[in-house]
Amino acid sequence: MSLSSIQRIFLQSIAAGDPEGHFVDVDNIQTYYKIAIPQHHQIRLQNQQPLPYEPHKPVILCLHHFLGNQYTWKFLMQPLAEATGCHVIAYDRVAFGFTERPDQWEEGKNPYTQSASVEFAIQLLIQLGYGTKKVVLIGCSTGSAISCSIAIRYPDLVHSLILIGPSLRPDDQGPPPVARHILGSSPGRLFLKAILYRYLPLTTLYHDVRSMREWETVVKPCYRVPLTLPNFYDSVSWLIKYFIPFEILPNKQMLHQFPILYITGDDDKYLHVDKHKEIFDEMIEGAPENAILEHHVIENCGHLTQDEKPQETLDLIIDFLRRLDV
Repeated sequence: MSLSSIQRIFLQSIAAGDPEGHFVDVDNIQTYYKIAIPQHHQIRLQNQQPLPYEPHKPVILCLHHFLGNQYTWKFLMQPLAEATGCHVIAYDRVAFGFTERPDQWEEGKNPYTQSASVEFAIQLLIQLGYGTKKVVLIGCSTGSAISCSIAIRYPDLVHSLILIGPSLRPDDQGPPPVARHILGSSPGRLFLKAILYRYLPLTTLYHDVRSMREWETVVKPCYRVPLTLPNFYDSVSWLIKYFIPFEILPNKQMLHQFPILYITGDDDKYLHVDKHKEIFDEMIEGAPENAILEHHVIENCGHLTQDEKPQETLDLIIDFLRRLDV
């Protein structure tokens, strides 16, 4: 049996404890995902009735941050589905969570590049049957960069963008080239293993973890689960090495056609709130008068607002989408 097959079986066995999680093959990579659907849709499915045909309804796709996983959307998915009537999808990006981590690939098909991350998200939607739907993209940190890259590359597919603590400049999306080379080497992986095993999840991404419900019993363990999974440190190293950031802001004119909600915490230690304001101002520069571009700051909150202030984050998203008639 190949290593890939052993890894798949192991991941399936570990993830089996959560009945809400599922696997699907995307570009020959076993991908872990969850879907939240409105309660009235669930009832129809239980009664073996077809779902209503709602061509105007987009699908909502959530893309988590670096070193995160789909768990980060736990408190948003079902309430968002109920409030909007949309199906809400979250998945573990390659290298994270329970998604398979390839240790070899064909030339030109490196799954750890940002370009591959964009194509992967599109293929996931197609595999799940949402290929004809417009997409509301909710991205956190580097997930926001992928969301914007999808909008730039596939504008006809995108409905709107919701960016949480977005990392949109190359310098904010990862280490500089020299550090990428070092961390992408064998010694670099040993360093990553030592640091991540000790410090993951990074408390600096929050305003105050003591105020978060179930931090020690749920949140922290959910972020630490991948530490025990096959190829975790290798895949993180490969991602750092190959995930060369796209230029988002130089393509800002292409983003102006989409409604954009930009959410930050006032105590974002990863990217200061003033820096976010500067980036947002640069993003909206030259936008037409009718463009819908909003920036909101959540008080007493760090980089991951969906973790630390889920209700405030949810309220902003729902209000934004309702004003877009979703």
